[in-house]
Amino acid sequence: MSDVSLRPGSATELEACVELWRRACAARDGEVIPGVAERARAKFERRLSWVVADGEKGLAGFALATEPGSGAPTDPPAAAVLGLLAVDPAAQNAGLGRRLLREVEGELAHAGFRQAVLHVLTDNTAAVKLYERAGWHAFGAAFDHSLLHRPSQSYLIEL
Repeated sequence: MSDVSLRPGSATELEACVELWRRACAARDGEVIPGVAERARAKFERRLSWVVADGEKGLAGFALATEPGSGAPTDPPAAAVLGLLAVDPAAQNAGLGRRLLREVEGELAHAGFRQAVLHVLTDNTAAVKLYERAGWHAFGAAFDHSLLHRPSQSYLIEL
């Protein structure tokens, strides 16, 4: 996706990003799950890094990292949290998720973070592959996602 540019997100784009998250989750899950948008919206209040991807048709994706302590209680206490990573379903499988991931990782490293953590549904095989290929590794025991009630796994990367 060379025709896509990455840049910092702005407050005027919050609702567009939440809507993209809702659509990406609905495509992943096969239905709209109540509470997904509200849960995503709340994460923007604790943001450290927010990167959006502009494509020829507008918002193509975004990634949001939040402050340490904003994930699971078992997360390393000083690790930033990659809380949201979404690519428009029409733009998936073209490398944009990897670009967004790398950009956020770089911003977190530049800000002095040594680790980042994320949580992924274990049945989201595309996301698991993305993270593992990018150098993230699973840690800890799988756990039940508090909203979706599906198995999830924590992943960690050294920045």
